[in-house]
Amino acid sequence: MKIIEHDGVVDQISGNHVKVKIVSESACASCHAKGACTAADIQDKEVDVITSDTFKPGDHVVLVGQRSQGLKAAWWAYILPVVLMLLTLSVVFSATGNESLAGFLALLILVPYYFSIRLADKAMKQTFSFTIKSKSE
Repeated sequence: MKIIEHDGVVDQISGNHVKVKIVSESACASCHAKGACTAADIQDKEVDVITSDTFKPGDHVVLVGQRSQGLKAAWWAYILPVVLMLLTLSVVFSATGNESLAGFLALLILVPYYFSIRLADKAMKQTFSFTIKSKSE
């Protein structure tokens, strides 16, 4: 099983929910020319982890996830929406011959798609789960 690890810091604890802050960097954030480039991107992200282990705010930890989760996330966030848009575009254009309507409906299809993703929040949290371990382990 291939894993992904991210260093983080425990931010908040609420029962068995631990919020961990991680620093997400784009590939070019570590480039020597990032000062002259606007593409360098660094941002803090917060990940909610359910654990029975005890941690306290400020603890340095490691988030561990399966590499396959990244592919699933790319599927749900990028690949499937593009496929839906292209399918909608081709079906509507073939049926009506109206490019404007086809383009509008292809974009509009994203509204119910992302709304349904939002409604499936619980299932997504179970699919995309991380474990947490102490940095010293």
